[in-house]
Amino acid sequence: MDPLLLPIVTAFALGAVHAFDPDHVAAVTAFVSRRPRPREAVGFGVRWGVGHSAAILAAGVFLIALGVRIPPALDSALELLVGLILIGLGVWLLRELRRSDRLPGGPARAGTVWVGVVHGLAGTAALLALLPVTLIASPLHSAAYLASFGVGTIMAMAAYGLAAGWLFRRAGRVHPRWTTGIRAGAAVASLVIGGLWIGMVLL
Repeated sequence: MDPLLLPIVTAFALGAVHAFDPDHVAAVTAFVSRRPRPREAVGFGVRWGVGHSAAILAAGVFLIALGVRIPPALDSALELLVGLILIGLGVWLLRELRRSDRLPGGPARAGTVWVGVVHGLAGTAALLALLPVTLIASPLHSAAYLASFGVGTIMAMAAYGLAAGWLFRRAGRVHPRWTTGIRAGAAVASLVIGGLWIGMVLL
């Protein structure tokens, strides 16, 4: 394999694996659970991935251009924000279980992008995407690495959104209560992961 191609393929694979971090899955599941139709479910995954990738690309360009790293204090604050967002999504989903089965699309769709942005600036993204670009000599190769990482993340989360949407739709066909139970489980998972995330930051 071309030695210049290897880092790009590696970045794509790492991006795809990174998409399945528990906090990412919990957040996207909360959105998909309310609108599980294939097009909408994939859209949530793509929008989350775009927000995540845009944040990483912007941070990477900043690091390359100025030769600096994200301050530890800012990184901790972003990690804390991730935990708070997950808890907020869990509370939101539990509240909506008492309402109608369908939410207006606007707020949820826009929110997915911003959740992705926050996730892109926190967690293991710094290790898998931002740290390597500080070690790559060529700015062009660094940008290609970040772009490939982002494409891998977007495609993996789009696939997850589609699979999660299928699960919710399938459960609904078997018995409506199953869908409610899975949604409640997704809400509780978001609350638990958010609480654990905050605990890891503060302890």
